[in-house]
Amino acid sequence: MALLTACLGIGSLWLSKGLEQEVRTAREYSLDEPDYYLENMTRTRTGSNGSVRNILRAPIVEHFPGDDSMKLDRPHLEIYGDEDKPWQVVADRGWMSSGNEVVLLHGDVEIWREGDDGRRSYEVLTEELRVLPEEQYAETQQPAVIVAPGGITHSIGMRANFGHGRLELIERVRSRYEQKLQQ
Repeated sequence: MALLTACLGIGSLWLSKGLEQEVRTAREYSLDEPDYYLENMTRTRTGSNGSVRNILRAPIVEHFPGDDSMKLDRPHLEIYGDEDKPWQVVADRGWMSSGNEVVLLHGDVEIWREGDDGRRSYEVLTEELRVLPEEQYAETQQPAVIVAPGGITHSIGMRANFGHGRLELIERVRSRYEQKLQQ
């Protein structure tokens, strides 16, 4: 009986040490590695009245449990404001904070809105963009190029209020306008 008790005690100790090692390994893994991923994700946020506020799509999303953030591959945001047509925001890659309050976009970032004819009425090009989807707001400190019918504008830094359809250019703003001649 003493031998059986000793064997059970040693087995329990061995099992306990093994479980502790697994838990420690799982904690180390969770800080640096994604714990799950999604393919072809679409997330729709609505307002209190049920109207769509924004839609986020990404072909690949990785979730990181250490800070509950997500890495986004080729994210595409649609942000709905006061007007009928949503703002479109796409990038090469992105990161979304826990709670989805902040989306950081990197690489070739494009912002545009379609006109009534279905073509882009104007577009903004930059390399980094910080988006607050719920506030319908975005900003960058990087160079931005705004292409509109009849002109092109360069700026260092930009703020966008998608809800009201406004862009604020921060510094070193240079514009070139081309007037089309009537025939």
